[in-house]
Amino acid sequence: MLELFKKISNTRLSKQNQIIIAVLALCLLIYFLSSSLMNLNNNVGNLKKENAITISRIEFLAAIGEQEISSKSAFSSNFASSVNSSAKVNKLKIDRTLPLSNNEISIWINESNFIDLFNWLLEINNNGVEITKMSIRRISREKVSAQLTFKS
Repeated sequence: MLELFKKISNTRLSKQNQIIIAVLALCLLIYFLSSSLMNLNNNVGNLKKENAITISRIEFLAAIGEQEISSKSAFSSNFASSVNSSAKVNKLKIDRTLPLSNNEISIWINESNFIDLFNWLLEINNNGVEITKMSIRRISREKVSAQLTFKS
């Protein structure tokens, strides 16, 4: 094998063969560069979409605080149980509930679907519940954990 390599390396290539090899090497280089560029463009497009979704979610959550709530609903009567029952309806499992002072409760939700959590936040906000603190962490592509404090 070593002798074959030595023979090939000692062989002189004609001018025409050198040009063919150079053109082939150039074509390979262009192919790899263009495929890398296309891959980067796809990644940039995906990141732009993710950023747009994240920004729209942040804008929504910011808008929740700016909305005026004209009337209190049945949530006000038995606040903690209303929050728990509406969470179950929206396929959320509340892991821990902690009553606080001033008619506030703090809840922990682990491994829930973000869309279900988002829809639930919309629902309880429309029912006159104020979100005073919120911490949402991404666990996987679709699952999140949240710690929320509500005031009725």
